[in-house]
Amino acid sequence: MRRRALPGELRLFLITIGVFTGLHVVLAAMLPLAGDEMYYWECSRHPDWSYFDQPPLVIWAMIPFRALLGETALAVRGPALLASLLIGLFFLPIVRRLGGGPRQAAGVYLLLHATPAFFLGSFYASTDVAMVAAFVAGTWAAIALAQGEVRAWYGFALAIGLGFLAKFPAVLMLPALLPVLAARYNGRRLGHLATPHPYLAGGLAALLTAPVWVWALQHDFDNIWFQLAKRHTEHRFTFLYVIEFMVSNLILFTPFLLVGIAIALGRRRRNADPAWRVVVMAALAPMAFFTLVALRTRVGAHWGAPGLIVGLVALAMTAFHRRRALFVLGGASGLLLITAALATVLNPGPLINLQWSYRGRPETFSTNTLARLVGNDAMVAEVQARLAPGELVASESYTTAHQLAFLSGGALETRLAHILNGRHGLASLYWYPPGELRGRDALFVTERPQVEERLRTVFASVAEEPPLEISLDGRVVRRVHFFRCRNLLHPEAVFTRLGERRPFPWEAR
Repeated sequence: MRRRALPGELRLFLITIGVFTGLHVVLAAMLPLAGDEMYYWECSRHPDWSYFDQPPLVIWAMIPFRALLGETALAVRGPALLASLLIGLFFLPIVRRLGGGPRQAAGVYLLLHATPAFFLGSFYASTDVAMVAAFVAGTWAAIALAQGEVRAWYGFALAIGLGFLAKFPAVLMLPALLPVLAARYNGRRLGHLATPHPYLAGGLAALLTAPVWVWALQHDFDNIWFQLAKRHTEHRFTFLYVIEFMVSNLILFTPFLLVGIAIALGRRRRNADPAWRVVVMAALAPMAFFTLVALRTRVGAHWGAPGLIVGLVALAMTAFHRRRALFVLGGASGLLLITAALATVLNPGPLINLQWSYRGRPETFSTNTLARLVGNDAMVAEVQARLAPGELVASESYTTAHQLAFLSGGALETRLAHILNGRHGLASLYWYPPGELRGRDALFVTERPQVEERLRTVFASVAEEPPLEISLDGRVVRRVHFFRCRNLLHPEAVFTRLGERRPFPWEAR
């Protein structure tokens, strides 16, 4: 039987998806892993219900990729590649429900790759890209609900439940349901609430989030308190962080595409069609929420991205004066920013150790973290050469600890030491009980020699060894210090939180 040829527009859409997915795979395999990516890799070697500072979905998803591809960058980034592919595929049913077709869906995906936020995040192992995939899927389900498809409640439940397991801000897709509830169903307002489907779907969504709560019950709700109270410590009212948030989004989505999204959403906001109102609410909710949060504390530059990615649908499908010029300028500026970012990763030398600050923000910005891209293989070789039999490798930096483990193919037994009040990357403190750590010796690796005083409070003896200097273009860009630490006496709170009972916030005096 002869196969029917795919329609031209659908073929164009699939080719667009395929070409960019191939590009993602090449970049994922070629570019070095970042510290957070290696942290997630280490977490995936310790399967658990959830983790201290991250829900488990992306970490779980690495396990089959690692089984298939080994301990490689491509395996670590496999979940991101899959999520990016799903985002592209989800655009087609969204655009079709809004009156478009495969050509417009291909245009949305093409526009998406003109934004540094998505292009660079499409192959980067993060919880964000998986959450964005769920957010886009939830928008699709909410549009279907607005058009009377009652079974879409279960699609929305899957999206928000799995999205929550990727990253907690997935709950910001809930405002997309407001136009659904405001629209008539079965001839009456709030008609959806007269059916059992919203409640059954809510139960399904809650059930999907159960791993997070199981971990919380096991560990005094540390993951929840971290998100609610400890993740951000600044609570003074200021517009400075709002400005930073807005400027960073101008860069991540280019000023031209961001202006285009704002115009398109402004026009669609006046549309009486509840499906388009769902798109507007989904696009605005994350940006509005994190703008309010930024009045009190610094927020992540990319945290509004899920909404802006949905906003690109409105931009691609809304005609207005000089829209094409915004596309061209946005694409050109986005390509320049993306090229500059990739060039910096591949050749960080010229930008290492640049520092600057501005009025109102006395803390200094610095590019010295780019030095972490230089000399990692030399650092691993040096650690392997110095390591004595039976010694652990330890560091106060979760990037260094997990980087040494990954780059050694898992051969180095590394531990994180929580001695400088860091708030992130602390999952390993819940993997090793005190009895497994007490009495152990460690080779401590750090780029902050001031940790020596703190080390002396937990080890019986500490001796500094000659550092490793890593040079680039004739100048030292990294100095790695080594401390030989004998007999770990007090692992509690520093190397482990197991067996430690800390008071709940309401118990603190």
